[in-house]
This record gives sequence, C-alpha cells and structure tokens, in this order.
Amino acid sequence: MDLVFIKGLKCQTTLGVYAWERVALRPVLIDLDIGADQESAFTHDNAVGLMNYDSISRRLAELLPTLSYKTVERLAAHVADVVLGEFHAPYVRVTIGKPGAVPNAAMVGVVIERRRD
Repeated sequence: MDLVFIKGLKCQTTLGVYAWERVALRPVLIDLDIGADQESAFTHDNAVGLMNYDSISRRLAELLPTLSYKTVERLAAHVADVVLGEFHAPYVRVTIGKPGAVPNAAMVGVVIERRRD
C-alpha cells in the first residue's frame, strides 16, 4: 500500500476539557498518512483515481470549526472516520497536536491508526 501524506495542516476547532478552552476556536495541527492505491500514477502519470489531498485538506479545514470535543482523542477519531468514510481510504494514521497547550512543551497530542472494515 502506498501512502499519501498531509503534514502540518492548521485548522481551528473548539477543543478542551476546561471552560476557558471552549470559549473560542483554537488551532490544532494535523498530520495524515493515508493509505491509497497509487499504482496507476507510477505507470501513467495520471491523477485519475488518486487520493486527493487537496480535497481532504479543504474538507477538514471547513469541518473542524463546526466541531466541539473535549478530548484530542475523540477529535482524532472523527478525522479518521471522515478520511476512511468520505474519501474511501483503506487506512489512515492521524496525528493531532495542540500547540501551546502545556507550558514548556511546543505541542501535545495523539496519534491513532485506523483501517476501513
């Protein structure tokens, strides 16, 4: 399986367990490794049937501001569900980071991997 990746996708969302975190949109950074069958691109140099990272990026940038979760884990699961369900990826690895959430740490977050049934 080949992987298409998106690194450092900056999105805004409501995320956090504390009340002060839930009063405004906050940035999260998303990295995706998305499983895809890219074989035709290696032989035909053709974009037909390829995993479209631009569409995925735009979808997530539009979706996340409408979401409100307390945990990064639940947000990561939602992102995985979107990539697997809407974009028909067989596999996705989702990394979501909250920059500046913890003093003296550049970022904290989670990494999850999911496969489509």
